[in-house]
Amino acid sequence: MKTPLEVLEDLVRIESPSGREERAADYLRALVPGAIVSGRNVWAVRGEGSPTLLLNSHTDTVPATPAWTKPPFDALNEDGKLYGLGVSDAKACVVGQLFAFLNARVPKGTLVWSATCDEETGGQGLEVLARDLPRPDASVIGEPTDMQPCIGQRGLLKLEVVAKGRAGHASRPHQGDNAIYRAARAALAIEALNEKIDPDDSLLGKATLCATLIAGGTRSNVIPPECRFTVDGRSTPNVDNEALIRMVRQVLSRDPQVEVTAKSGRFHPVLTPESARIVQVALAASAGSRARAFGGVSDLFHVRDCPGIIIGPGVPDQSHQADEHIAIEKFERGVEVYRWLVEGYFS
Repeated sequence: MKTPLEVLEDLVRIESPSGREERAADYLRALVPGAIVSGRNVWAVRGEGSPTLLLNSHTDTVPATPAWTKPPFDALNEDGKLYGLGVSDAKACVVGQLFAFLNARVPKGTLVWSATCDEETGGQGLEVLARDLPRPDASVIGEPTDMQPCIGQRGLLKLEVVAKGRAGHASRPHQGDNAIYRAARAALAIEALNEKIDPDDSLLGKATLCATLIAGGTRSNVIPPECRFTVDGRSTPNVDNEALIRMVRQVLSRDPQVEVTAKSGRFHPVLTPESARIVQVALAASAGSRARAFGGVSDLFHVRDCPGIIIGPGVPDQSHQADEHIAIEKFERGVEVYRWLVEGYFS
């Protein structure tokens, strides 16, 4: 069997953008006796009976961008760091959980390991695979957290705002109704809502709203008759998805030429009590850590019916960045912590 670092290097060399994870799944299946490939996911089970612990992370990555200055698929080992697309988010987690699955002592109960697809985009990953897995009593989701246990995450919603105007010649702007100006006023009104959102959640922080994409206009010399933009909302238990949608609709209702449509709002906040056994075991395994919140949205949502945490080697700031890397020493430490966590849960 190769070392964890060698397996991580191999996995980085396998290009696996969302939708093309088959080669990564086949590579991992060959390392795990009895592993099953289901679609672009791979999973395996050890032991039997209760309790059941799920280890899950994802093999898919975002695409490489032109901003990379190092080869994204060479698994470059340089100055104590391993460089590669997805090395931190989240292939180091996949490998760490794999070795915990293979090597941890499990005197009783069931340990389930899965490496899934489509986490970055949604689709055929854990959301679908969870139906076929043994129902977990607790879950460990692998994402880069510098091995700090995260016990919750905010929700996510996407809104589309459409501003309607009236076309005209750009040389006579007073004869048209510029939809870009309407959209700009709407976007600024949404920005101002962030100052009014209250209260903060003690762990997850504040709910937020942010305009992220915008498109409008037909030609450079035509007053734009329509402009639309996307709003990213992050919700908390105190200010949930529906509350954010109501706030946006209310503040934009002053302009009848502006419409708001909720495009996605199924990802709600997830929070595991700090008293849950999986949290206490994770805190003990990663000595000196404290429970915190995960900054984004993860597959924890798809197993929200049981207590779960998000934890993994790598730092969140490396996610989706050019020249993504992980400190090899911290990766190897993460492999150990995953094993300690599993053994602590089943002890």
